[in-house]
Amino acid sequence: MLEVIKKTLDFYNKNAEKLAKEYKNSTPHKLQQFILDSIPDKNCKILEIGFGSGRELKFLTEKGFEVWGVDGSEEFIKLVKRELPEISERIFHAYLPELNLPEKFSDFFDVVICIAVLMHIPKELHLLTVKNVAKYLKTEGRVILSYPLNARKEKERFFENMNPNEVEMIFSEAGFKKIKELITQDSQGRNFKWVTELYIKDFLTS
Repeated sequence: MLEVIKKTLDFYNKNAEKLAKEYKNSTPHKLQQFILDSIPDKNCKILEIGFGSGRELKFLTEKGFEVWGVDGSEEFIKLVKRELPEISERIFHAYLPELNLPEKFSDFFDVVICIAVLMHIPKELHLLTVKNVAKYLKTEGRVILSYPLNARKEKERFFENMNPNEVEMIFSEAGFKKIKELITQDSQGRNFKWVTELYIKDFLTS
């Protein structure tokens, strides 16, 4: 595991309880509506990578979707399994860029959700990351991606400076095409904006 990723996961393990409360108190309604609008139908199999507090897992479960989740933080996993026992068997410990899910999940999911995840991975690993995500998506599967537009720096966790044009180029190289995007203010009132994007795994180029 890369040191910057280990450092970031250590931060989330140490602060899981506190962060979970903060995330649950800031419901990003526009983001959640974007997610709903981007899911083709109720029968979709959905994977959230880096589910954190489980806010979106709970939201989608309550909407009747079949969801799975992976996270690199064992403490977040404990919290979410306790709060959502009905999907506890579909919660796994895994993290990007490798992911390394069981083989049975290859070409399995219709939708993958990555909220505030790619920003914690060094830019030079973004293409590998997207290719590893693609392994678990069906043809024409969808990725819903969200990340901050403003540069962030903290001592306790790593943040990459995200550039939407670069992100789109990386996804294009991995065989995806961008369908739409949404720009919103931070739901916790912090002084930066988020971009949320929908990509589709293009059967013509993948």
